Amino acid sequence: MAPIVQVAERVLHGIRFLIAVCVVVLFSYMVVAILTLVAGRYVFGFSVAGAAETATFAQIWVIFLADGIAMREKLHIGVDILYDVLPDILKRITALFILLLGSWFLWLAILASQRLLQIGQIQTSSALGIPMWIPYLSLPVGLGYFFLEFSIAYLKKIFAKECADNNNEETAL
Repeated sequence: MAPIVQVAERVLHGIRFLIAVCVVVLFSYMVVAILTLVAGRYVFGFSVAGAAETATFAQIWVIFLADGIAMREKLHIGVDILYDVLPDILKRITALFILLLGSWFLWLAILASQRLLQIGQIQTSSALGIPMWIPYLSLPVGLGYFFLEFSIAYLKKIFAKECADNNNEETAL
C-alpha cells in the first residue's frame, strides 16, 4: 500500500475517532442538562438558567456530526432497487453522477453557511449570551464531515471492481 494511502487512512481514522468522541460527549452533556432542567423545575422548584439553551446547541452539533457517522455506517434511507439491477458500468456512471450532484449540493450548503457564520459574529444567545457563531459553526463542520464520508462511500462504488482486481493481483503475487 502506498505511503500516502496509509497516511490518509490514519488521518481519516483520527477524524472519525474525534467526531465519535465529540458526539458522545455532546450527547452526554445534553442528557445531563435536560435531566438537571427537569429535576430543577419539578423536584426543587427552580429553573436552571441556560440549561435548555446549551442542550439545544449540543443537540444541533450532535445532529450535524452524527449525520456523517450515519453516512459511514450506511444508515441513511436509500432506494437502490434500480441501482442493484444495473450493469456494472451503469452502476459506476450512476454513482459518479450521484457523487457529482451531491458534492455540488453540499458545496452550496457549505458556502451558504458562511453567511450564517457572519451573522453569528454579531448575535448572542438570549439566555447565556453565547456567541451564535458557535452553534452556527456546526453547519459547515457537519456538512464538511458528511461530504468526506459521502465522497468515500461513492468513490468506493465507482472504483469497487478495480479495487477487487488489484487485490486479486496482489494476492496472486
